[in-house]
Order: sequence, then structure tokens, then C-alpha cells
Amino acid sequence: MRGGIAVLGAGGFVGSRLLERAAHAGRTDIVPVVRAARSVGRTANLGISHRFGDASRAETLERALAGCEAVVNLTTGDPADIPRTTENIYTAALAAGARLLVHLSSASVYGAVEQPDLPDDAPPWPGHWMAYARQKGVAENFLRERMAERRLAIVVLRPGLVWGPGSPWVLGPATDLLRGAAFLAGSGGGICNLMYVDDLLRGIDAVVAHREAPSGFYHVGDNETITWAKYYGALAAGLGVDPETIRAVPSDRYRTGLRDRVDELKALPIYKRARAWLPVEARAQIKRRLARVRGRERPMSSAADNAVGTREIWHLQTTRYRLPTTKFRATFGDHNMVPFPVGMAASLAWLRFIGIGLDEAA
Repeated sequence: MRGGIAVLGAGGFVGSRLLERAAHAGRTDIVPVVRAARSVGRTANLGISHRFGDASRAETLERALAGCEAVVNLTTGDPADIPRTTENIYTAALAAGARLLVHLSSASVYGAVEQPDLPDDAPPWPGHWMAYARQKGVAENFLRERMAERRLAIVVLRPGLVWGPGSPWVLGPATDLLRGAAFLAGSGGGICNLMYVDDLLRGIDAVVAHREAPSGFYHVGDNETITWAKYYGALAAGLGVDPETIRAVPSDRYRTGLRDRVDELKALPIYKRARAWLPVEARAQIKRRLARVRGRERPMSSAADNAVGTREIWHLQTTRYRLPTTKFRATFGDHNMVPFPVGMAASLAWLRFIGIGLDEAA
């Protein structure tokens, strides 16, 4: 099928929402590509045929991309694998004769965004403490080199936090708010660089529809400037949570907590090998025990600077500036249609649908 649009990572949050929108619109040009059958479960009700391809093996991807003129990379997974899978996807797209590769990167490659009007072509910050951001940056550098070869168009999009119904950036903060674990760095005045999922997908559609999409890097984000205090405040109001329960922590230093140590443990190679070896039931039991331990972790009531959270959230809350999106809008148009109050209402409705905060909302 020449003219198809291959979607790698179709089983994830963004990918599954792309498939939902495509099915509702009656589109037949979308070709979802997943690594395993379990990734189909999230969208099995849509009746869309999937192809199987492993981004860690370029030869399987080439077959999966056959006949597709555009490839959209929405893959997630182990940060250590990001550079290799990006290289494989590029190689397979080239071998399949695709004209365009759309690669979803992340605004996290810049760290806390320390300057206003950061150019879209600015290189990633190589010294980031977070492996995910570092490896995303390595993948970007690889694609930057490939752009110079001009063998196919490469468009790299850098959204901030992709939010909306189904997003971890809705579910996670909502869960923390309900269990009294939410915090704000300083007064919560840091910039929450949001990108509503449906608006992101409309932007991707515009890139694919552009017959001569200029290769390059593009910041994408919501039109409104939202602080973390406003984001958490809106979630709290919708969940019936007293905003006074949101703790304030210092914005100039971070206190490592148990959740960080657990995350560090999970990043170790020995943990990953054990996870692959353990039966599903055993892994589920370990997760439940870890969740109980995390839930018991609380700050000392006498000092706000003893509050605990995760370093990633604290780091994001210290973001100083909003990323400019002028370049993307000038090239592909402005496709943001969901204002913050509408997106928040949809997100809260989804939370209630899955049973989060029912008692509090009532």
C-alpha cells in the first residue's frame, strides 16, 4: 500500500489516541506497527489491522514499513535503547522508500529551559542527570547528522508534557493529589510546558500532509502559558482536593526520597534481567508491595523542605521559560484547538470514567 503512514509505538498513549482518531475519521491510510501482540490490546476494539516490527531489529522493521510513504516514530521504552532504535527506524524508513520520518523527541533534552526564546535548532544539553533526556539528545544528534545527507525528510518534534485523557501526566499528578503526596517547587511558578494530545496529533497530521516538509527541529506546545500551580490547582479543584494539602518544597535544592531510590534500582541491568525472568504474577506482587511502601512515605510535618516526591517532577517544576513554537506554526500552521479549560475538563472526565476521585468529586 503506497501512501500509507506507518505509526511505530502504536500501542502507547499517543499512538493509541492517534489510532482512535483515525478510526473515528474513517481513515484507511494508517498502518500501526507494534512489537508484540500485547500492544494491540489497548486499541483492539477499533478493528484496525496491525503489523509487527521490532525497533531493535531493523530487518523486521523494513518489512513492516513496506509501502508506507511516511513513518511516525512514537516508540517508548528503556532509555538506553533510544539511540539504537532511532537508528534502526531511520535505516528501515530509508530502505522502505519512505519520503518522511517524523520523530517525537522531548523538550526534556533542554533541562530546565534556562533562557527565553530558545531556538528550535539549539542542541540538546548533554549533561542532563536524567537518562531519558540524555538518550533522547543522542538520538537527536544522530538525526541531525542524517538531515545533512538529505536522503529523506526528517522532522523532529519536541513537545513538553503530552497531556489529556489517558496521559500519565494526568493520572500521576491526580493520584499524588488524592493521596496527599503532591508538591510544588517554590510557589509553583515554574512553567508547565504542556502539549494537549489531540493538538499534537493534529500537528503531526499537518507535517505528514506537507508534501515537501522541511527537515528540522520544531518545538510544539499549547498556546497558553500554564504554571505548575495552575495545573495542579485545576486538577485539585476537579478532584475535590483541598489545594492546601499540596506541599511547598524548596526550588533551589532537591531532597532525594525513597521513590528516587526505587527508580534508580529499576534502572539497573540486574533488575531488568530479573524482571524479564520473573513470572508476571511475581512482578505484580512486587509492584503492589512497592506501591504500599511509596504510599507510606511522607514528609516530616515540621519542615516543608523534608517533603519527598520524584526528582523528575521537581526538575520539571523548576522550568523557567516556555518554549517558543513560532517556527512550527510558520511552517505547518497553528492546529491547536483545545484551550486549557476544555482539556482539563476532558481529563477530569476521563479520571472519573476510570474511577479516580469519584468520592472526592461527588
